[in-house]
Amino acid sequence: MSNTITYNDKMAFHPGYYLEELLEESELTQEDFVKRLGITEEDLRLLVSGEQSLSIEMASKLSRMLGTSVEYWLNLQHAFDTITAEFASDQELISD
Repeated sequence: MSNTITYNDKMAFHPGYYLEELLEESELTQEDFVKRLGITEEDLRLLVSGEQSLSIEMASKLSRMLGTSVEYWLNLQHAFDTITAEFASDQELISD
C-alpha cells in the first residue's frame, strides 16, 4: 500500500505521509520518536507506509506529542479513507 492516493483529480495523503515528513524534519532518531509516542518501530513503519490506519489512540498520542489536535489526525485518515473507498467502488463497477 502507498501513503498517497490519486483518484479523479483528487489526492489524499495517509497520515503516515505526514509522520514520515515530521520524522525527517525532527532532530529525533526513529528510536527516540517511537519511545516518545509509546509505540514500536514496526507500528511506526506500518503507519508511515500507509499499511495501517491511524487509530483514535494513535491520533491522541500524536496530538499530545506534537501539539496538534486529535481531529487533525483523524481528518487526515478520513480523507484518505474516503478517496480510497471511492476508488475501490469505481473499480468494482468497472469489473462487473
